[in-house]
Parts: sequence; structure tokens; C-alpha cells
Amino acid sequence: MTQAQPVRRRDSAATKAAINAAARTLFARDSYDNVGIREIASLAGVDAALVSRYFGSKEELFAEVLCSGERGEDVIGSELEGLPERVADLLLDPDDEGKQIDDMLIILNSSSSPTAGGMVRDSINERFHGPFAEIIGGENAHIRAQLLGAMLLGVSISRQTSGNFSTDPDLLLTLKKRIADIVALAISPL
Repeated sequence: MTQAQPVRRRDSAATKAAINAAARTLFARDSYDNVGIREIASLAGVDAALVSRYFGSKEELFAEVLCSGERGEDVIGSELEGLPERVADLLLDPDDEGKQIDDMLIILNSSSSPTAGGMVRDSINERFHGPFAEIIGGENAHIRAQLLGAMLLGVSISRQTSGNFSTDPDLLLTLKKRIADIVALAISPL
């Protein structure tokens, strides 16, 4: 007579988190259109049916992945006072090893997708442009928030692809001042 195997305890929260993490990893590597449910399930170590059970569809899972990224004000803060300096510090932080790169890659990889592109734009608006338009305030605040976002994205991608601008502390201070000045100009009234 063989002994029964112990029943593995189900942990729906851990399974859902594993699926989300696998999806984030794969959507950061490739576009929404090229990532499949089976591939996500395989990386998460679960059956593909569980992806549908917890998220409904690939589209709903992608929306959840977009929502799970950090919000702009969580990273930069929500006060207008000192915003340019905080952005400059963030962009030139020598200890930042691409913490936000997955979010950027997910956005870049899927922004042109007929299915996911609108979700990407809605997410950017909800997580960054909208809140910063409120922080900046005034006429054309949304356009100025978009300009801030474009500058952040451009500098961040440049740093990821080309490396840090400098290791010279004096030059870094000069660059931080320059970036702060550019941010201040970007968010100033048009």
C-alpha cells in the first residue's frame, strides 16, 4: 500500500503574484502582441487555465501589469516646490540601476499595438500626465506634464543605453542644475 502524497496548499495570492511577475518580465522583453498566455503561465510555473481564472484574459492581465507599475508621484513626489531638483536628482542618481526600466520597456514595446496601445496611453495619462497636470496647474497643464514625461523618458532611456553621464562629482552637480533648469522650463506656463 502506497502512502498518499501530502496535499499541496493552494495560495491564490502567491499564484496571482507569480503570474503578474511573469507577465511583467515578458511584456518588458517583447510586445503585447508577441507574448502568449501559455508563455506567461510557463514562466510563472502554472497551468494556462489559471491565468484566465485569475485575470480573465490577456488584455485584462496586461491592464493589471500596467497598473502594478509605480506612479509618477510615488517616485518624484507630489509637491510643485522643488520638483525640478527632485527630477534632476532622480535622473542622475548613480545608485539607480534601472529600477524603472521594466515599466518603460513595457510601455515602449506595446505602445504601437492595436490592442494594447490605447491601454498604454490611458495608463500613462492616469499614472503620470494627469497627476502631474494637477500638480503643475494652470493653462495647458496637461501639455506641460506630457513635456515633462517626454524629457524624463528620453533622459532615462539615454542613461540606460549609454550609461551614466559622468562620475565626476563637480560635473554631476552642473548636469543636475542643467536638468533642473530644463524641467523648470518644461513645466512653466506656455
